Amino acid sequence: MRQPEPDNPIEQLREFLQFAVPLMIRDLQYRAARGEVSEAWLIGTARRGGASLGARGDTLLFSDRKPRKGRQRDAATRTTQDLVEGIAAAALLAGPDGITVFGDHYGPARPSHDTDSDPRAVPARVVIDEAPAEAVIPAPRAIDDVPLTGTHL
Repeated sequence: MRQPEPDNPIEQLREFLQFAVPLMIRDLQYRAARGEVSEAWLIGTARRGGASLGARGDTLLFSDRKPRKGRQRDAATRTTQDLVEGIAAAALLAGPDGITVFGDHYGPARPSHDTDSDPRAVPARVVIDEAPAEAVIPAPRAIDDVPLTGTHL
């Protein structure tokens, strides 16, 4: 009886990245809008992702099909996390054009033009009827209006 061919590890990695990287991009955009992430931190994270893939990438691609335990599992988890964060950071640093990794394109989320269907859309200014004209409550900063220059995004 012939053994089945092993799955293509690159395709499995691409499928995982297609799910995980957009989520990480949104997380980093949110953290950048709150001032928790600087441009220097994004550069370091992107570099760490590449270095981690170069040093321990074989951990992700090659397996003896047995469950990983201990150090093997920790190395695979660290490498995967570094890679996902690194791709997301690089995509944000690249700006609206984004980047291509393993044939897939990743970039910052584009703002929706249909604000009527978006429940998170907040008008630019909300005025309280009973308050004087100068009592205006500004809306929270949008995630997509954060510049990628200076010390903070």
